[in-house]
Amino acid sequence: MQKDLSMLFPDWSDELKATLLQNNSLCVALFSADKSLVFANPAMTSLFKEEEPWRNILNPRFESLAASSGTGTLVYSGFLTIGKLSSVNASIQAEVYKKNGELLIVGGVDAGQLVRQNQILHDLNRDISNLQRQLLKEKQTLVNTLDKLNEANTELRDLNTTKEKLFSIIAHDLRNPFVVLLGFSEMLMNKAPQLSPEKIQQFANNIFNASEKNYNLVVNLLEWARLQKGLIHPTHETVKPGELVNEVVMSCEHLYSSKQIHLDTTIEDDSYVLVDKEMLKFIVRNLLTNAIKYTQNQGHIKISVQKQDDDLLFVVSDSGMGIEPHMLDTIFRLTNQSSKSGTKGEKGTGLGLTLCKEFVEKLNGKIWVDSELNKGSDFKFTIPLGLDNL
Repeated sequence: MQKDLSMLFPDWSDELKATLLQNNSLCVALFSADKSLVFANPAMTSLFKEEEPWRNILNPRFESLAASSGTGTLVYSGFLTIGKLSSVNASIQAEVYKKNGELLIVGGVDAGQLVRQNQILHDLNRDISNLQRQLLKEKQTLVNTLDKLNEANTELRDLNTTKEKLFSIIAHDLRNPFVVLLGFSEMLMNKAPQLSPEKIQQFANNIFNASEKNYNLVVNLLEWARLQKGLIHPTHETVKPGELVNEVVMSCEHLYSSKQIHLDTTIEDDSYVLVDKEMLKFIVRNLLTNAIKYTQNQGHIKISVQKQDDDLLFVVSDSGMGIEPHMLDTIFRLTNQSSKSGTKGEKGTGLGLTLCKEFVEKLNGKIWVDSELNKGSDFKFTIPLGLDNL
């Protein structure tokens, strides 16, 4: 049993009580000669883990301290390990005194020990911070890698879809006009003497339309193939946009006239621009023929050119069928599977719009479309002016 402090220290009992019981930095224990715990303050008690307190003195062992002898009462000074071998234990800087068979242990954490522990904690925190930064860096690297893999997978899917689309174009869109050509040619060859001039004219028109369609499709396929191989590079020259637009309109006159479409051109800025003329002509012609295809008889088409900041803005507007909202984001991609027939059943492959986009981007411009179903479409693209005037 522990003795009352007033009996052990009669002159300083109040002060010792306040110091020993309230100070968590000082550990005090008194053991009797038979290993019984006479007294332990709360700080020391918190270190004891075994039911028999003397067994908590691990290094040096309690038996070793009890057997020590010296010229004075101090039998040990140094680090004392207290706790339980099978769990976490603690070390304190302690002095052990022996008198009349009793052991008095007094100790705590010295300044040097605190400095070392703080340094250990500081180093540990630094290592943890470095590890966290490294983990964050590796996480970002992993995220970037996953993003690239996703992009690569998307590109691969698009390439496969593009390949399938091209095979479909070659297998159907390129073959069907030849079937028409062969059919009407054979009829003319075999029955021309019996056919009326009107019938021969009709056959000739059909042959011309099929030939023109095949020619345009083959041109588009060849241009697309050259683009994919990187064989097309802009060759800039000075061009007047108004002259180029009029040239394209004249070349397409038979197409819009056959549908009695009213076509207007508005050239608000006809300053010279530095551009690849053939690329620009290809873009305007494809957008115009696309507008003609999807505009009803007696509809309206307008081509306008105007300056917009440092760019030249081209707009091809029509009063035609319009485009479904879900198709707007993919209208310029060859992977678009929703190309629909024109107002007279004209077939479309989507290849022309894909080429328009790639040519516009080759010219450092942008292309987009605004459309409302059954109300028409506005295809717009910009090209840098290159120069203001010459």
